[in-house]
Amino acid sequence: MNNTCSRMYTSTLKPNIQATIFHICCIFEIFSCFFATQVVHCVPKKAKKGKSAMKEKTENTNVKGKKYIKATNATRDSFVNAFFMLAHKEKIYQISIHEITDIAGYNRATFYRYFADIYGLIEYAEDEFLRDMRKAIEEISGESQVGERQFFKIMIQCFRKNKYRVSVLLSEENRSHFLRRINENIAKNLNRPDLNTPQKKTIRDIYFFGIFYAISINLQSRNALSDEDLLDIIQNLFDKWYRSEMGFDE
Repeated sequence: MNNTCSRMYTSTLKPNIQATIFHICCIFEIFSCFFATQVVHCVPKKAKKGKSAMKEKTENTNVKGKKYIKATNATRDSFVNAFFMLAHKEKIYQISIHEITDIAGYNRATFYRYFADIYGLIEYAEDEFLRDMRKAIEEISGESQVGERQFFKIMIQCFRKNKYRVSVLLSEENRSHFLRRINENIAKNLNRPDLNTPQKKTIRDIYFFGIFYAISINLQSRNALSDEDLLDIIQNLFDKWYRSEMGFDE
């Protein structure tokens, strides 16, 4: 489902009704993503090997100095930037390596020095976003009390900062996989083994999938809710459902 549904109904409605319908539209997507992630994301084995080999090679060549590393990063970024340029025009898994190398100005052999295939490039881009997200979480984790509203305000800022890439990574073809990775990273940062029972894990999945999908769609909508209105919805969901279901009041 794309954001046509939310655009269709929210263009002329009052803010409270707009938020309600926006919320309902997101619910359908929550379950779509949730059940889709029960199927393992298929990344070819060669992509895993390629990624490991690339990491080992980079570590070995680091001794050549910062100048080499800077040049290496610039080359890798040229491939990533070319991919996202194409991804805003066509479906991501229909993009060919030839198209990427043609725009980046390098040959296929150079591409394979950095990525085993398109899957490897996409995962690298996801990793960059997740690093930004973890850094943002770590910056507030030292505070004595971090409320739900403050936490998601930071997440909205993180999505907004990476809007150009996030809109591609959360496209229909890659959405369930990327949301799963975001959710897993959030769970790791929570560091709460007591929240990892099958029931609570399912509740957490539905909660975070819905919120992150809503944030991403809202950033792309022509009739977007304000950040404060969106945070009100999130806070309401937390207070009236998530808190009690996760046993935070016990």
